[in-house]
Amino acid sequence: MGLFKKLHQIDVERQAKHPDSFLATKAEQYKQQTEQRQAERQEHKAETQAAKDTLEATRGKELGHVSISYVGGFDNDRRYNAKLRLYEKQVEYSQLGKPVKGLVIPATDIVSLEVTGQQQTNSRLSVTRMATLGVFSLAAPKRTKVKDATVIIGLKDGREVMFHTTKLTEFEVHSKLANAISHYKSLQVAQTNQQQPQTPPTDSAQEILKYATLHKKGAITAEEYQAKKRQLLGL
Repeated sequence: MGLFKKLHQIDVERQAKHPDSFLATKAEQYKQQTEQRQAERQEHKAETQAAKDTLEATRGKELGHVSISYVGGFDNDRRYNAKLRLYEKQVEYSQLGKPVKGLVIPATDIVSLEVTGQQQTNSRLSVTRMATLGVFSLAAPKRTKVKDATVIIGLKDGREVMFHTTKLTEFEVHSKLANAISHYKSLQVAQTNQQQPQTPPTDSAQEILKYATLHKKGAITAEEYQAKKRQLLGL
């Protein structure tokens, strides 16, 4: 007789001899198993939520995504087909939930984000264009029926990461990424403003000039002049 049949026969005999205690034992076992399964589900749910929270803290809110092919510009150039996902804090090119060949770009490394059509695929945002027209100066594209669009991400180190699709029009891609384009434009404008030199207020500038004159005349020492200058500049 097999082991399973032996155990089943023992259960039958116990139930026949002590029906009440047998049922109570079975009920208790079932209760314990149910509680264990519930605890495991709760633990799994908590771990899943913790992982989501960690990812959200790293990525920020998702602003848009598009299915598109990677063309080149990031490490070894090789064509891939996956999703370009743009978050508040970074850009990911992922397939089945995992970044393809580690293609994750922090928002702080991005200086431009451009969507172009078939006629403009070879165009690039130059330093001159960014200085004269502003970063992300590309206006919302006109509606076109040509399904050919390219996404170009400019990086601080001068590289341009390119993605291309022949399944969507330029307008459709721009619509999918509109929130992300606006967000990254705001980040770049804020960063540009921070990098601009701070000019002291007119009153402070006049005060500094006054103390510079006093120092030149020998009325105050160089140390006193530098200390007053730092005070007026708020340093």
